[in-house]
Amino acid sequence: MNVVGIDIGGTNFRIGLVDDSQNVLKLEKVPVKTVFNSDDPLLDLSNKIIEFTKEEKYGAIAIGFPATMNVDRTRVVQAPNIAFMENLPVCEVLEKKLNVPVVAERDVTFALSYDMHKYELPNEGIICGIYYGTGIGNAICINGVPLTGQHGCAGEIGHIPVFGSTEVCGCGNVGCLEAEAGGKALAKIQKEDYPETSIGDMFTKHANDKKVKNIVELMVNAVATEVNILDPAYVLLGGGVFKMKDFPIEMFNEFIRQKVRKPLPLNELKIIYADDEIDKSVVGASIYARNKLKI
Repeated sequence: MNVVGIDIGGTNFRIGLVDDSQNVLKLEKVPVKTVFNSDDPLLDLSNKIIEFTKEEKYGAIAIGFPATMNVDRTRVVQAPNIAFMENLPVCEVLEKKLNVPVVAERDVTFALSYDMHKYELPNEGIICGIYYGTGIGNAICINGVPLTGQHGCAGEIGHIPVFGSTEVCGCGNVGCLEAEAGGKALAKIQKEDYPETSIGDMFTKHANDKKVKNIVELMVNAVATEVNILDPAYVLLGGGVFKMKDFPIEMFNEFIRQKVRKPLPLNELKIIYADDEIDKSVVGASIYARNKLKI
């Protein structure tokens, strides 16, 4: 049975058709604004799905959002980059329109589902994924089940507070970790302190400068905090920041050695630096949907 996987980002919209062997049969990536261009986002979304799947057969739809969601995973609670999707009955409306099961989840959970599948990790114990892009995404899986928390908002490691920070985060709070250590923070430093350096050359030319080194250390604070609290079996690390030219991976690893509790869990810590394939989000959506719907 094929599954339609969808990733609605702040900038781009990805939709793919994935078969039961996780092969992508069809994939499309377009700007979000070309999909959502009316005052009815769910109508826009259903029309896009209908257009994409014309003459195709599928049995379920899985949609990932860069957002916090309710515990039932039927509504987006807060999504600063796609605020037009907040508080809409996504699953209910689309199921009625398209007559197939629809599941929704945080996009980072789809990324972790993909990575667990790709690296053949067991569905037992605690597995954490931390992904550094514009912000910091985090998902936690316990015995094969994503951790949602009491209100649906577990795994928001990017929003732990940084002492002394006055940076305003996209979530509306002041001093969140991702406001100081995500890709947006790196871009801010590049613009203010290194205007002569392109963002792609920041680590090549300035990795040992104090402000850039501080970003790398703060990135590690997310890992060390989660590891010291949860003692996971595996930690998967990914996202665009790691893929930047000359990212100082040894510096990153040295900070991990400094900050994770010793002798355990540090001596047994298993970290996997994950690849960032273009179809990762839609395949992850398919894997998640099949596990949740048992199809």
